[in-house]
Amino acid sequence: MKKYLLQNGVNWYRANMHCHTTVSDGHYSPAEIKEAYKNMGYSIVAYTDHELIRTHNDLTDESFLAITSSEFSINDSGPCFELFEGEYMEAWRSKKVIHLGIYAKDKNNTFHPATDNSVLDWWKAHGKDVGEIEVDGYSRKYTLESLNETVKRLNDAGFLVSLNHPNWSLNDMDDYLNIEGLWSLEILNYATERISGAEYCPYIYDHMVRSGKNRSLFCNMGDDNHNRGGSFDHSFGGSTIIGAKELEYGQVMAALEAGEFYCASGKNPPKINALYVEDNVLKVDCSPATDVFLTGMGRNFRFAETNGGEITHAEFRLDKQDVMFRITVRDKYNNNAHTHYYKVSDYWED
Repeated sequence: MKKYLLQNGVNWYRANMHCHTTVSDGHYSPAEIKEAYKNMGYSIVAYTDHELIRTHNDLTDESFLAITSSEFSINDSGPCFELFEGEYMEAWRSKKVIHLGIYAKDKNNTFHPATDNSVLDWWKAHGKDVGEIEVDGYSRKYTLESLNETVKRLNDAGFLVSLNHPNWSLNDMDDYLNIEGLWSLEILNYATERISGAEYCPYIYDHMVRSGKNRSLFCNMGDDNHNRGGSFDHSFGGSTIIGAKELEYGQVMAALEAGEFYCASGKNPPKINALYVEDNVLKVDCSPATDVFLTGMGRNFRFAETNGGEITHAEFRLDKQDVMFRITVRDKYNNNAHTHYYKVSDYWED
């Protein structure tokens, strides 16, 4: 009997889960972003403008869905490393930050948890009309206790929470291994990858899952596009592919919460067409791939033989010692499609 890891018989919608517009510090308006992304084959954009949760329900139609979302930040007070004598660096370049992508399960939810008025005053001082916003008055601080309290408040208020671009944020293992309550980790931030070459980080995802505190963590990708100067150079490279019966807000958010998605890099990203277990064999149908990998919880790695060519199907016999596993599909352009981790015990047949 086939046990599907990614739902069979649903539609697959391409989403950008990290996007900035003129609502905060992006170049293009939400409507302009909609048109640009639709033209590139996207059906969904999460408008994650900094600190400001906005609905863009007016942009949603039969072929496009706007997710009510934001990006919240927590800033450290001091530098995270020391400079040698005579060296100088602007303070903001050396401070750790935490950036959280937050996604409302209810499209009309614009309540701002874990927020005090100082956050909004900053935007007002920079010429933004933030309007009437309901906050809970909580002041975020760069401590583990405050970070976990922030995530808890967001979860309690009906938001899915992702940890964004950990390398750009100067995060280390002490930071990300002890966070609780996260829904997902952004394993590719396309904008910061384009400027640094260091923001494709599935290894951090592996660390977090293996730590034991984040066994149910998912992984996503996003663009983090600000489109400064009108450029789309940082757009269309980090996608999250969501499976749902219909392009409807509740169904899409339920799919995200349940892990009915995978993520993929590149302007024409590789596809995972089917993923299922049959007689304890994991079977992968995909677009043409030069590599297909299975990554287990420990030193449990396997790869599909391609003989230097391309394949569209791969099989891996599961082992109980895998404990958990994820799949990577790589194409000839070095773009990667990733699943999240699955538990072997959920699919094993004795």
